[in-house]
Amino acid sequence: MLNPNIEIKKWFYTYLTSSSGLPVYDGYAPDNGVNEYVIMNGRASAQEQGKISYTNAVTIDVDIVIKNSNFGYKRAETISDLILAAINSDTAITLSNGFYATSLVVGAIRNLDGLNPSDNVWRTIITYNLIITQN
Repeated sequence: MLNPNIEIKKWFYTYLTSSSGLPVYDGYAPDNGVNEYVIMNGRASAQEQGKISYTNAVTIDVDIVIKNSNFGYKRAETISDLILAAINSDTAITLSNGFYATSLVVGAIRNLDGLNPSDNVWRTIITYNLIITQN
């Protein structure tokens, strides 16, 4: 059994970069002065034995971060629309190493509340739920 998070992370990185046009980071973003970026985090998977192969329920959080005093959530939500147009329940996912995705569902879309408004940081988080099977 191989780790399904590795292959799906590569797939998401490619699609997030092309759909948003923003830098995409894995886990955390470096403090390098970039004001708009996407972070892939919260990856988790649970393996189950199927009839003929292993099935993994995988969750990935896509965190859109905007540091700007002019737009608030509007810019983060605009970027989330671009991402959701590219990665949604109708998206076909092709993976390597014998993995294939049989299901992709948007589990939640939420704006992160409780931030200090004077920081001018706005975040929209999209949670994707997937079923990945290994041959």
